[in-house]
Amino acid sequence: MRVLIFLAISFIYIFAKDIITVSILPQKFFVQKIVKDRFDVEVMVRPGNSPATYSVKPKQLQMLKNSKIYFSIGVPFEKAWLKRFKSVNPNLKIVDMGKYVKRFPMEEGQKDKHQGLDPHIWLSPPLVALQARAILEEVIKLDRKNSSFYIKNYKKFIQEIVDIDTQIIQMMQNLKRKKFIVFHPSFGYFARAYGLKQIAIEKEGKSPKAQYLKKVANIAKKEHIKVIFIEPQFPKRSALLIARMANAKVQTINPLAFEWDKNILEVAKAIEEANSN
Repeated sequence: MRVLIFLAISFIYIFAKDIITVSILPQKFFVQKIVKDRFDVEVMVRPGNSPATYSVKPKQLQMLKNSKIYFSIGVPFEKAWLKRFKSVNPNLKIVDMGKYVKRFPMEEGQKDKHQGLDPHIWLSPPLVALQARAILEEVIKLDRKNSSFYIKNYKKFIQEIVDIDTQIIQMMQNLKRKKFIVFHPSFGYFARAYGLKQIAIEKEGKSPKAQYLKKVANIAKKEHIKVIFIEPQFPKRSALLIARMANAKVQTINPLAFEWDKNILEVAKAIEEANSN
């Protein structure tokens, strides 16, 4: 019996894959596009949770002890946890995706240009291409003997990103209106990439007061905005109030869906339809 247990443990150890850890589900999609099944890719923020307030579970800290690399992206929970991740695993290499793109301050309620850089770089296809390049570089450092495999996958992924980017450009070029309203300002980079303007209901991470809600509702009326977008990770109340005042409807778009390629096109289609009528 002991021999069998020893053999089972040895088998698991020999064939266990190295682990790469990321903060959010879209990042897992990006990494898996390049590494396929050569690594296990773990995600910190579980589905349905907000990266602003997520509290890491003990089992996740245990998993980090065996992780080779952590791709951070600048979401708020990281500020409280990255140092602890490093203390759990001193050999963990933390790579900030924000260093590979030009990040801008959040568009609503900024007090200081050095605070509140917008982390939502995964929602702009051109910026995802830059992140893919960074992921490729780091993965090759971990596993040089399979570099040709990762480069092949990277090239294919880049072409998929270019195709998505082209489709969205075509969707957005003839829109009647260029503004859209969201609860949380997640889509600043997306808007910047395609000549749009997001108007956020949330201010400084808090639900706004009645005066600001009325202001946004008036903007919606003036700009003939008939759809208020909400994200499933955030409360709906403020969006519903604005929708009622502006005679608009509420529609959900998800900035944290795993299937990034399908989701970003669904987001683009929702904005196109809302701004075409």
